[in-house]
Formats: sequence, C-alpha cells, structure tokens
Amino acid sequence: MPRLLSRLTEIFSSIPALCRGDHALIDHWMRQSPVFILCRTLPLIILGCGSYGLSMGLWRGWEMASYAGIKFPLVVIATLAVNALINGMFAMVLGSGITMRQSIQFLFTAFAIFALILGALSPITIGMALQGPLEEGPDARTFHSITLLTHVFMISYAGIVSHSMLLGALKKYAHTKIAGIQTFFAWLVGNLFVGAQIGWIARPFFGSPGNDIQFLRDDKFSSSFYESVFNSFQNILF
Repeated sequence: MPRLLSRLTEIFSSIPALCRGDHALIDHWMRQSPVFILCRTLPLIILGCGSYGLSMGLWRGWEMASYAGIKFPLVVIATLAVNALINGMFAMVLGSGITMRQSIQFLFTAFAIFALILGALSPITIGMALQGPLEEGPDARTFHSITLLTHVFMISYAGIVSHSMLLGALKKYAHTKIAGIQTFFAWLVGNLFVGAQIGWIARPFFGSPGNDIQFLRDDKFSSSFYESVFNSFQNILF
C-alpha cells in the first residue's frame, strides 16, 4: 500500500511539468522504457479522458454519461495501440532518426498531456450539457449538432496543443529540425484521423435525439465521422 501511494504521488506530481511541456521531464522519460512511461501516463489518460467522456454523455442522463465515461478512455487507448506502430513507421520513412521505441514514448507523453487538457475542459462541457434543451424539445437536434461540433473542436484543440508542446523535444531527437517538423505533422494528422474513426465506430457518446441510449450502435460501421460533421454544419446553418 505505501508503495502504491508513492507511485500515485509521483504520477500526480508530474502533472505541472507535463502541462508546461517541461523538457527535463521529457528527457528523463525518454531515457526510460516504454513500460515505465505507460505506467505513469495511463492513469492520467483514464482520469482525464474519463471525466471528459462523462461530460459528453451527460445531456442524455447519467446512463449515457457513464457509457461515454467508460468508452472515451478506451477510444484513446485504442488510438494509442494503433498509432504506436504507424508513428514509428512515419518516423523511419521521413528519415527523422527517431526509433520505434522513442516514437512510442513520445506518443504516451503526448496523450497524457491531451488527457490533462480535456480533463481541465470538462467543467465547461458539463455546464453545457446541463444547460441543454430537453431531448423532446424543438431545439434538440440543433443542440446535438452544436454539441458534436464543440466536442470535435475541443478534442482537436487538445490534440494539437499536446503534440505541439513536444515539438521542441521532437526536433532535438530528430537528425534534423526539418525531419522533426515533418514527423510532427505526420504524427498529428495520423493520430487525429485514427482517433476520429475509432471514436465514430464507438459511438454514441452524447446520443442523437430520438435514438435509444446504447453502449454501441447497431449500425456502427455505417457512414463516417466526416459525413456526420458536415451534416451537423448543415443542421446549424440551414
């Protein structure tokens, strides 16, 4: 028990340095094994993404909130698993000199910062959900579209900021600054794309008006995330 408390204290004491993108912390973690970093970032990912996921489903009630609170961290972990290999391949193809191990370490660190940003934003989205119209009301579909676009913006914002905080370290570990910047953009686009598609398959997170509350949709492989975003813009504008 004392050892567990010591580990938790160490994990949570690293939060301020992570939020600053502290180079000393990143350098220290890069000298450790991926398992070491995973043990320190996974609790932060579960906590930060779990609280944000809860806020996503709160509009439809606590059942939907609990489903989203469970699913959103799983989506992020699945994205980590898929991109662990893809990011390493991007780094090698672009000639950055960053090894597969280092790319995994960067990925864990970036997603920990991502989760902390979303956890900090969750009070805003909780307030938004609590002030939303009734599901049966005339404004429900418009609010659903606004909610979807808001979460897309916030998740994209968190992803861009969390990755950009590691750009300096990425350029340091790459053979050249240009290769580091190219690798940064490849990782950013790849992580956002894979995360969006996995999240789409794992929907619903806040529930469409008129649809039953479900953990997963029966038609989970139909349509696409990008089509849904386009339709949401149409619902708001027309």
